[in-house]
Amino acid sequence: MVPFTSKIIGGKMRIVQQAFSMKPESIARGTAAFADMSSYWNEKSGVPGFTYMVTLGMPQGTVAISMRADSMAAFSEALWPMVADAEFQRLSNEVNACLSTPSEPVMWQLMHAAGEMPSEPSTIVHQITLRSMDPGALGWATEIADYASSVIGRPVVVGGTTYGSSNMSTPANAITFFTYWDDAAQIDEGGPKLLMDAGYADLQQKANGLIDPGFMSSVLARRSN
Repeated sequence: MVPFTSKIIGGKMRIVQQAFSMKPESIARGTAAFADMSSYWNEKSGVPGFTYMVTLGMPQGTVAISMRADSMAAFSEALWPMVADAEFQRLSNEVNACLSTPSEPVMWQLMHAAGEMPSEPSTIVHQITLRSMDPGALGWATEIADYASSVIGRPVVVGGTTYGSSNMSTPANAITFFTYWDDAAQIDEGGPKLLMDAGYADLQQKANGLIDPGFMSSVLARRSN
């Protein structure tokens, strides 16, 4: 169990994510192409990319990359030379040829950490994404993240984005929660505690009017690098 702390992150740190869902007939080829593309990004960009196999919450054959940067400016400095890199574009096209739908990048601005945010992503990450309907939603999100972290003994980080649309998998004005687990045994122990906790249920009820009841995404992913 981690010591419980709660802090505002500061507003500049970013997590950039991109998920890639492969066509059923192209899962093996697409996953291999994704590994090659990600390895090249890590070799050349200067911003490390952590790769994942999505195990629950997205179609079979979905892989993802998650990158951390101190600011949008820092990520942009890494991205644009890669956009112009011919080999990176070739590797990206190999991945794109295997996709069932176009990939959608999303940039999260980190706002709050409950518990000690790990220096890099843990083995398993559970991400819940909701759509905000009211400015008060962020205050609610930090409160429920603090509570959940204190119950399960794991870090829970809150992020938000103003980018997206109703046609994308991540809409504008979304709020996301990253819960970091070291292994599945921790989920077996901590998950039921939270589900049966009356205080957590009460906090969920406080979301009425703050969170769009028609949108929720819950994804579990295992790190692969």
